[in-house]
Amino acid sequence: MDGRTAVGGYVLAGGKSLRMGRDKALLVLEGETLVERCLRKLSEVADEVAIAGGTEALARFGRVVPDAEPGCGPLGGIVAALAESRFEWNVFVPVDVPFVPVECLKELVAAAMDSGEAAMARVDGELQPLCAVYPKTMLPGLRRELDAGRGKVVLAVAAAGPVRVVDFADARWFRNVNTPEEFAAAQAEKVRLAAFAKRPGAKAP
Repeated sequence: MDGRTAVGGYVLAGGKSLRMGRDKALLVLEGETLVERCLRKLSEVADEVAIAGGTEALARFGRVVPDAEPGCGPLGGIVAALAESRFEWNVFVPVDVPFVPVECLKELVAAAMDSGEAAMARVDGELQPLCAVYPKTMLPGLRRELDAGRGKVVLAVAAAGPVRVVDFADARWFRNVNTPEEFAAAQAEKVRLAAFAKRPGAKAP
């Protein structure tokens, strides 16, 4: 794409959605499912996109890469994606964070390309390890942590190699949708922002 380094893109969708009571990836926000929403955004920064984890029901939206080990959390999805990716650099976004803008993903990719290191988002001092760019060179270290039962992504990444942290100011970009109440709040937020944007001279946050 445009002579730049090629990048793979993966939606992390392997969670069980227990608190939601149904598959979060299939929730509809602004006329599209959350998995479609994430795939669309990733397609603007990645040369190929796929879904890491998730059920067979997601196969109609794109290629699904099974988790490295069932029930091993998002680290298993990252390991599986890196193992099958044909790209050195790979950008990840979780399916239950629907407000991450394309500009955020572009900035993470640019940070990784500039530094030659993994790039991870941070907001209000809190790392966002599932919204990040990871190179295939991290695969051995991440797999080692997964095999040892150390599934916390932040710690596994730190053990696997250097990471460039990219700070963002708007915490709403990284708001999770894990429960029916959180999804209802997300729907209300989109209605509020849409109404705000229609005001003369207004710029939606």
